[in-house]
Amino acid sequence: MHRAVGDESLKTRVAVLTGKGSLRVVEEALPELGPRDVLVNVGACGICTGDLYGFMGYPVWYSLPARLGHEAVGVVSEVGREVRRVGVGDHVTVVGSPGFSDYMVVPEDRLDRVDRALKFEYAIGEPVACAVNGVRLASPRLGDTVAVCGVGFMGSLLTQCLSRAGVGNLVAVDLREDRLRLSREFGATATVNAAENAEKQVLGLTDGQGVDIAFEATASPRGVNLASRLVRRRGMLCIFSYHPEPVEVDVRLWDGRGLRVLMTTPAASPNHRENFTIAADMLSRGLVKLDRLVTHRFKLSEAQSAFEYASQKPEEYIKGVIIP
Repeated sequence: MHRAVGDESLKTRVAVLTGKGSLRVVEEALPELGPRDVLVNVGACGICTGDLYGFMGYPVWYSLPARLGHEAVGVVSEVGREVRRVGVGDHVTVVGSPGFSDYMVVPEDRLDRVDRALKFEYAIGEPVACAVNGVRLASPRLGDTVAVCGVGFMGSLLTQCLSRAGVGNLVAVDLREDRLRLSREFGATATVNAAENAEKQVLGLTDGQGVDIAFEATASPRGVNLASRLVRRRGMLCIFSYHPEPVEVDVRLWDGRGLRVLMTTPAASPNHRENFTIAADMLSRGLVKLDRLVTHRFKLSEAQSAFEYASQKPEEYIKGVIIP
């Protein structure tokens, strides 16, 4: 199929964040398909917390207006003449915007094939790639004791990836018992309720030493400081969450314990593209599962109300997706 910029017959709906609390669905012409580009018919796209931060008016890494959605999954509808990695009809997971759309044109190196048997909403690769990145950067040794502080959506992905990495004790820490129970299904060997003297409980699980590695996945200042207190001397504290506002920390604690503090965000990765390929493979092989984590589904036409709902952090919400 030949296409050209501005072709009136080739349009797509796109969700655009225009300002705090304002997400508009507009119709736009699809861009020209370049020789290394792929046209993807979007089947689902995850709502990232970073998207919600922008909607709520917090400082984010992108500027407005912004075409949102970087966790898309769909079917290849057309490929450029030099594309070799995927073909028409392949199911692919995509990293990049605008995933909140009917169709998106994506460079070939921004997607990977996934098993066609997976439902679209269970094949979202981008957040899994972030969890893969965190584990690979921390490089836990076989038998290490690791804590994940905060087992919401991203913490649950971390837990699943860590359970595949040969760690010894894997401790999930959270305020909610339902999330802790779920973490057991994902490979946690112990759970700790953060409201019940978490530091004392973790010391009890580790012969008074603390964990070798603690991942902070709470996106809260209190979570950062809790995770810091769980790490043994000369252990590692991994900051996994994106924090939209400054966080005050007790550097004296870090100093006194000789902690290694590691940022485990995608910006720290030497090759995040590789993480994405690993994530797609893990999803296809059933090594990471999203079926217990995707709790809410919305239509593209409901994007505004979907973001209003998700930004309130209702108790039953873990992960939402938009399905065109």
